[in-house]
Amino acid sequence: MPELRHQTVVILAGAPGVGKSTVAFRIARALGAASIDIDAVFEPLVPLLAAQPRELVRTAIYESLAAIAEASLPTGAPVVVAAPFTRERRDPLAWNRFAARLSAGGADVVLVWLHAPPEHLLARLAARGATRDSGKLVDSVSWLREAEPEAPPNVSSIAVDATQTTEEAVEQILRALLARERDRVAVAHAGDPRW
Repeated sequence: MPELRHQTVVILAGAPGVGKSTVAFRIARALGAASIDIDAVFEPLVPLLAAQPRELVRTAIYESLAAIAEASLPTGAPVVVAAPFTRERRDPLAWNRFAARLSAGGADVVLVWLHAPPEHLLARLAARGATRDSGKLVDSVSWLREAEPEAPPNVSSIAVDATQTTEEAVEQILRALLARERDRVAVAHAGDPRW
C-alpha cells in the first residue's frame, strides 16, 4: 500500500459510466482512505427530490459531499470522493471554493479526471442498465452535449484514460499521487541544507 505523508483528498471526477465508483474503491483501498461515492450516498434519495428544481438538488448534493468529506478529515486518513464534478472541473471559481473548503486543515486536494470517448460511455451506461441512466440513453445527443465528457478540466488535474483496465488506471493514479507527494516534500525542503 503506498503511503502518503500528507493527508490527501482525491476528487475522482468524470462523466457517468466512466468507471468512477470502481476506480475510487480501488484507490481508497490502496490508500486506506475513506471512500465517498455520490451514487452510494444519494441514489436512494434522488427519487424523493424529483419534484425539486434540478439546480437546488445539485447544490444540496454537492454541499453534502463536501460536508461528508470535511467530516472525514479529522481522522487524518486520505479521502476519496467520486462524483461527476462537471461544474467544478469546468469552472475554476467553483473548483477553488470546493478545494479550499477541504484544504483548510492542510490536506492536499487533487482532482483526478477519468475520461473516455462518448461511444464508450454510452455502451457502459447501456450495459449497466441503471434506471438513473435511462434519460441519458433516450436522448444521448443532448446528454453528451451537456456533459461534455471529453472536455478536459479548466483546473489542474491528473487525466486518466478510462478505456484502459481498472488496474492500469489505478496504478497510474497512485503513481501520480506519489509523484505529487515527492514534489511537495522537495518544495518544502528546498534550501534546507540538511535535505
